[in-house]
Amino acid sequence: SSATFIWTTGSGVSQYWLYVGSTGVGSYNIYQASQGTSTSKTVSGLPSSGTIYVRLWSYISGSWQWNDYTYKAGGGTKAVMTSP
Repeated sequence: SSATFIWTTGSGVSQYWLYVGSTGVGSYNIYQASQGTSTSKTVSGLPSSGTIYVRLWSYISGSWQWNDYTYKAGGGTKAVMTSP
């Protein structure tokens, strides 16, 4: 399956790099590449179940900084009460 990852521009960021993996935090066995100044990327080849690990790198003032995110693949979405 595929998903589109979207992020904010941040402050002072001149370039982004994206890792997507399934083997642990910081992994990139599914996808890894420079995103230039783009703030979204559609990644295909995602597993239909399990955990997806995403690391978004930001190049700020000559150094790379990152944030890590985890997502659960598959399994559906639980119900949410909307009223009363």
